[in-house]
Amino acid sequence: MASEPGLLSCLCVTEERAAFMPWLLWNYAKQDHPQRELVVVDGSSPPLEPPDPAVRIVRCPPGTSVARKRNLAVDAAQGELLAWFDDDDWQHPRRLSILAGALGDDGVLAGGDRGWFVDLHRGLARPYDARRGVIFNGLAVRRAALGDVCFDERRQRAADTEWVSAIRRGTRSRVCVVPEVLSCWLCHHANLSNPASRHVFAHPLADVARAVGADAWADTEEQLAQLRLRLAG
Repeated sequence: MASEPGLLSCLCVTEERAAFMPWLLWNYAKQDHPQRELVVVDGSSPPLEPPDPAVRIVRCPPGTSVARKRNLAVDAAQGELLAWFDDDDWQHPRRLSILAGALGDDGVLAGGDRGWFVDLHRGLARPYDARRGVIFNGLAVRRAALGDVCFDERRQRAADTEWVSAIRRGTRSRVCVVPEVLSCWLCHHANLSNPASRHVFAHPLADVARAVGADAWADTEEQLAQLRLRLAG
């Protein structure tokens, strides 16, 4: 599919997680990059209703693998640049504009190498440093650089890591690492990976707010409280 110049496609894959849709839409709506679209690949039964006319829903059978859903999302994207927006991630409101600026006219891959895990229910956090490369959940990649690279649908885990590695091998381009913390993972009972039980959380949420900046954090804690209520219901 031909990509639309300047458009950044935010891609989400989900299934049976309607409670997270308001959180996803909040993270998408607050982005300051004007040329963007949100594509959601959904395997829910019954399927999700489009939460907003601006959101495109791609249907797939229940139980479709995450890797397959990610390939469907890439196929459906219309943007020149792609970014992953998992339905339970916190996103910096300038994430898209920061990454688009870092990529410029010919950059291939950009992202941050620092993030935070947030224990949704206890309101605690722990920092994360990728040390090598950039964090998948906070990157942007040029659509034209993908070539024939796709997610390995035989993999149940870590298909995202191999996808990024394959892009880097194929392009041999420099990865642009930005200094900002662009995304955070929420740890909760519905995690596919990174459940809260796997980590020790020693930091208050105030430390995350300081790391990302008070303006970027804004009403995040109110949104977290609303998400907890939806999950409890």
